[in-house]
Amino acid sequence: MNATYYVSNVRARDWARVLNVALAALLAGVLAFSTAQTARLNEANARLSAVVQKAFYETCELTEGMSVNFRKLLVAGEKGQMQTLLNETALQTQGALSNLALLPLGQETVSATLKFINQAGDFATSLSTKLANGGELTGEDYDALERLSQTAAAFSVRMGRLLDRYERGEAVFDAQDYEATGEESLYPLTGTAADYPVLLYDGPFSDGRTDGEFKALAGLAVIDEPSARQALSAFLGGGAEIELTGESAIPVECYEYTARLNGYTLNAGVTKAGGQVLYMLSDSPVEGATLTDRQAVDAARAFLLSRGYGELEMSYSSRFDGILTVNFAAVQNGVVLYPDLIKVQVSLADGTVVGLESANYLMNHVPRQLAIPALTEQDAVSRIGGALTPISARLCVIPDNTAEALCWEVKAASGSDTFLVYIDAATGVERRLMQVVESENGNLVM
Repeated sequence: MNATYYVSNVRARDWARVLNVALAALLAGVLAFSTAQTARLNEANARLSAVVQKAFYETCELTEGMSVNFRKLLVAGEKGQMQTLLNETALQTQGALSNLALLPLGQETVSATLKFINQAGDFATSLSTKLANGGELTGEDYDALERLSQTAAAFSVRMGRLLDRYERGEAVFDAQDYEATGEESLYPLTGTAADYPVLLYDGPFSDGRTDGEFKALAGLAVIDEPSARQALSAFLGGGAEIELTGESAIPVECYEYTARLNGYTLNAGVTKAGGQVLYMLSDSPVEGATLTDRQAVDAARAFLLSRGYGELEMSYSSRFDGILTVNFAAVQNGVVLYPDLIKVQVSLADGTVVGLESANYLMNHVPRQLAIPALTEQDAVSRIGGALTPISARLCVIPDNTAEALCWEVKAASGSDTFLVYIDAATGVERRLMQVVESENGNLVM
C-alpha cells in the first residue's frame, strides 16, 4: 500500500513537472508572440506617423505656394508668365488634395477644405486654357483671383499656426473622430470655407543648380590631406583644432573635417581639387545675441573679401536661433551673378563665421561674356504689369534650366507687397516673377 502510494506520488510530481514545463514553454511562446506583435505594431505606427507627418508638411508647403502664386497673378504682366503660374497652381492643388487624403481625417470632416482647393485648381486650369486659346483675363477674372488670393493667404497663415502647434508636440491628429462642423485643434483643416477671409527661398535663385560640373574647380590641382587641412586652418583664421573624419564624393570629392574654434564645433568639407571650402556647419548652440543684423552682415562680407571672393552683392538674410544667414552673389562689371551664390552664417553672439555653403559659387563662378542689353532700363521697367509701381532696376544674370539669361531685375510694389520682376534684357520677355515676403526672421523671396 505504501509502495503504491509512493509510486503514485512520484508520477504525480513528474506530471506536475511536465505540466509546469509545458506551461512555461507556452507562456514563453505567448510572450514571444506578443513581443513580436508589439514590435510589428510599433513599426506600423511609426510608418503611419511618418506618412501623416510627410503629408501634413507637404500640404502646408503646397497651400503656401498657392497663396503666393495667386498674389503673383494679380501683378503679372505677360501671358506666358500667367500661364506658368496658373499651371503651377493647378499642380499644387492636385498635390494638396493627394496629401489631405493621407491625413487621419474623414472625407466629410475636411469637405470644405477639399472644396476650396478643388475650386482653386479648377479655376486656375480654366484661366490657363483661356489664355492658351488666345483669350484675355477679364475684370471678373481678376476679382475672382483677388478673392482666391485673400482666401489662400488666410488659409496658409492658419496652416502655419497649426504646423507650429504640431511641431511643439501637440497631438493634433490623435482624436478618434472629428465632427463635420470642425474640431478646434485642426482649424483650418476642419473649418468651413466661409471662415477663411506659403518651399520658402531665402533669396532670389537660392535653389540654384548644384548637380553639374564645378566650373570654378576646373583645372585646379588635386591636393593631399595635409594640404587640405592647412587650407581649412587658413580659411578659419588659425587657432582651430582640426580632425580628419573621412572623405566624400557628393557632390564633389572632398576631405571631411571636424574643427573647434572659439567654442564652436564645426563640420567642414574641403575639395580635393584646389582645396576650396565647400561647406561648414555648426553643431553648437548660440546664446546671448549681442550683434545687430547689420553688424553680422558686415562681418560676413569682411570674412568673404579677406578670403578672396571678390566683389559681392548681398541678396537677402534670415535670422534663426542666434545665427544670421546671409546670401551673397558675385558681381561682374556691375552685373549681379545670381548663379554664383554663397551663403554665410554668422553667430550673433560674437560675430564668428560658423557656417558656409559655396556649392553654387564653386559650380558657376567663372568670368562671363556679358552681352550688351538690347533693352534699356526704361524699356524693361515699361514691360512690368500695370498693377506694379517700379522702385528700382539693375542688370543681373539668372539661372535658366541648364543655361543662364541676362535680365533686368525690376523691384516693384503693389500696395504693401514687394515683387521682383525679371525681364529678359535681349527679348523683353518676363522670365520670372518673385514676391518678397517679410517675416520676423528677415526677408524671404518666393
